[in-house]
Formats: sequence, structure tokens, C-alpha cells
Amino acid sequence: MIGFFLKKNFADIWDNLFHIFVVNFFLMIVIFAGVGLEIVMASLFVDSTMKLLFTLIWLCVFLVLACVVLFAEGKNISGMANFESGSIKTFFSSIVPNFKMGAMFGLFLALLTVILVVSVPYYFTMWLPRDGSPSNLLGLVFLSLIFWFMVISLLSLQWFPAIYNLMGNNFVKCLKKSYILFFDNTGFSLFLAFVNLLQMALTIITFGLIPGLNGINLTCTNALRLLLYKYDWIEVNPTLTRKEQKDVPWDDLLVNDRRTLGPRTLRSFIFPWKD
Repeated sequence: MIGFFLKKNFADIWDNLFHIFVVNFFLMIVIFAGVGLEIVMASLFVDSTMKLLFTLIWLCVFLVLACVVLFAEGKNISGMANFESGSIKTFFSSIVPNFKMGAMFGLFLALLTVILVVSVPYYFTMWLPRDGSPSNLLGLVFLSLIFWFMVISLLSLQWFPAIYNLMGNNFVKCLKKSYILFFDNTGFSLFLAFVNLLQMALTIITFGLIPGLNGINLTCTNALRLLLYKYDWIEVNPTLTRKEQKDVPWDDLLVNDRRTLGPRTLRSFIFPWKD
């Protein structure tokens, strides 16, 4: 399944490269404008308390706007994962309907960021006081808990947009299913995170345009779409034991997708007219 996932995902990104480029360009305008505003406005505040307050407000607004743009592409992303093409018109018409979900996800990310920024220095100082007083191991315990909570959350939340794209669940259900998917598919979640890190490196090199956040969104959606075949298979075979559920007949489950995707050789990507 891994090999087919990588091949199909590359084909989907390649086939929709121009669309992904245009939507990522719009997203990067939002990101650069937000970062620029933070730099300019933060320099105007002398009082540290006011500067911190503005930064927190800016963080919430910035993540909300970025996530609204990201979730507005969800309908196109689910279509691409289903061998369809993206539409700029669909993207713009989906901004308002997906505003609530994007805003809630952005605020949740802001909350996680605030917890991380506030709690880590506090518990680190508790563990290793700056005044030279005896260390408190309770601080180390809390630091460890926060670290693993954040790691698990990051690995789980990569599934969140994909769940919404394909299932359209509300925020709570998407959040719950994100963590369930991680714990039920820990190995594949780690592999997906590795793929996304490679894509993020390429994204940085291309200034956020290719594959960009929307390309990563498509990758996660493709991964979930294939995983759902496993859960459909388990649902129609309720008598399977836990051990038997691990032996997923991927060759049988992916027959139609393999046929639809076709051979897609490297030559066909570069010179499609020669095939």
C-alpha cells in the first residue's frame, strides 16, 4: 500500500500542479501579510505587556485566516484524491462555508502554541531554577508530559483536515478521530509525518508554493482515503480477530484504484503525449 500511496500522491500533485501553485500563492500572501504586520506592529509597542497581548491576538487572527484558506481548498483536495481536478472557482466559493471549521482549527492551534510557549519555560525553570536553588523533579515530569502531548498532537492533527475533507464531520468528531487514527495507525502516521517533513523542506525551498500546505493537505487526504478501505473491509468482516485485522488484503482493496491510476511511468509524467 505504501508504494501505491506514494505513486498516486505524486501523480495527483503533478496533475494538479498549476492549481496547487495558484492556491498556495494565495495562501502565502495571507502568511507573508500576517508576518509583516506582526513585525511592523510589534515594533510600535514599547510596553512588553502590550507587545505580548498584541502578539497573542495576532497569533489567533493569523492562524484563523490561514486555516480558513487551507480548509476552503478541502472540496478540491477530496476531488483530487478521487482522481478529479481542482477548480479555482470552487476554492473561492468554499471560503465562507468553511470559515467556521477553519477558524476553530486555527484557534485550537493557537491554544496549543500558547500552552507550549508558556508552560515549557515555566516548568524548565521549576526543574532547573535560575537562582541556583535545588532542582524540582516535578518540573521535569511536567516537561516530559507536555513534550509527548505535543508530539502526539502534531502527529494526530495531520489527519484533521483530511478527515474533514472526506467525511465532513464537526470539529469535535474530527478532533476525536484524529487521535484515534494516530493510535490505531501509529507506524503509518510516523511515515506520513516523515513524508510531510520532506514536502515541507521542498516547500521552504520553493517559498511555500510547491507542494506547499495544500500539497501536504492532499498527501494526508490521499493517505486517509486509502486507510478507509481498511476500515470498510473490517466493517464487512466483523468476525475478524485483532490479529487477522492486521493482514489487510491491500492488493484486492486497491484493484480499482490501480486500474484508474494506470501505469504512470516516469516518462508519462514528463512526456505524456508520447504514451
